[in-house]
Amino acid sequence: MRIGLVEFLLILAIASLTVGPQVALFVDRWMRRANRASAQAARRRAEYAAQAAAERDALLKRFRTASTVFGVCILLALVYALVLRPIDTPPQRYKAPETRQDTGAAQTALSTDSKDSWDLGEYQGVDCIREQDGLVYAAAYNGAALKKRTSDLVRTDGGHYAAILSVEGELTGFDFDQNGDLWLTVVTTSGGALCRAVVEQVVTQIDGAPLGAISAVEVGPDGKVYFAVVGDEPVDNGLESALRTELLAHTGTGWVYVYDPADRSVQRVLGGVAGASGLALSADGETLYVSDLGSRCVWSVDADARELTAGGRDCGSAADSLPGYPGALALDEDGALYISFRWSRSGWLEQNADSTFLRGVALRAGQNLQQKLFRMTADAPCAAVVDPATGAWKRTITGRAMNSCAAACPVGSKVYFGAVGSARLLQARV
Repeated sequence: MRIGLVEFLLILAIASLTVGPQVALFVDRWMRRANRASAQAARRRAEYAAQAAAERDALLKRFRTASTVFGVCILLALVYALVLRPIDTPPQRYKAPETRQDTGAAQTALSTDSKDSWDLGEYQGVDCIREQDGLVYAAAYNGAALKKRTSDLVRTDGGHYAAILSVEGELTGFDFDQNGDLWLTVVTTSGGALCRAVVEQVVTQIDGAPLGAISAVEVGPDGKVYFAVVGDEPVDNGLESALRTELLAHTGTGWVYVYDPADRSVQRVLGGVAGASGLALSADGETLYVSDLGSRCVWSVDADARELTAGGRDCGSAADSLPGYPGALALDEDGALYISFRWSRSGWLEQNADSTFLRGVALRAGQNLQQKLFRMTADAPCAAVVDPATGAWKRTITGRAMNSCAAACPVGSKVYFGAVGSARLLQARV
């Protein structure tokens, strides 16, 4: 039986009238359920977004609170570290000395010719220079930290160098006696020591207390050995650190002692020094010159005197009002006194001579800041030559920026200089 077009349309009409409402109802129910599901999903998303926003706000609030607490703690720690933290060497008030404005002395510059600077190899600094039998000897060290430092006594003629002995710690000074024996001052983390021929420690304490930062040694014609102790500062970081500490604190606790090998006795020569940083002994052994770092002067005393006080009775001034902080001393064959300056004069330090607070902050700030406070600028004198009898200046030596001018040694028409952080001996012709 064939279905025509009319019959087909009639069947569709009947099916539509019979099934259509059911289909429409089904579609309607499905759409409603879909809308309800979408609405619920939207509500859940909104609730989740609101919850996430609330949690984020709470987290940010806790973070801000923690940041504030952390910042306050850091500030309190900084205040404690720079202001309230106890320090081994509390600063003392003092009056800054005057400064010579114009010495009228001849000017000499350090040589810039590389041929005039003697290479010492891989060393990082020179603490003392001496001449003996036509050869130059230098105390040179390796290692920035004192506990890892090794010092050698290096002999050189300008063309070759050789290490003739080595010590653990910092070899801060040495001298030869009339018999050619060697006397050394050595600083280690446990304290200072006066030594003979390296292997024998002769003096390591005074009245039961360990020696502090021992800075220089001089042997007299009679065999007596003079040595200087910077002050009561800790020796943990070596001589340079102890000198900076005394410069900031100005405790005036430095001493010069004399050791007599004949009876193994130790006596006090001069006390009350604001950083005993250098010694020199006249050729006849009668006059002892002492660098006073913080007072920017060089004291002159009778080598046989005992228990003197810097600036007091029987203690005269060989040179005062110096433009820098004096360190190593040396006398040439004509008796002229060579004074090397550890650092250029600090205007900030001496403007705050009566402020223990600011200098205490600098002491607490640590080594890096202190190194920036004290340097040797290129236009400042690194050494001066004076007549010890009159105090008149004969010559000023300038010409190179350096961390610190640590040693000086006149030999004929030349002067050799050692600098902290340098592996070369510098020269000036005078």
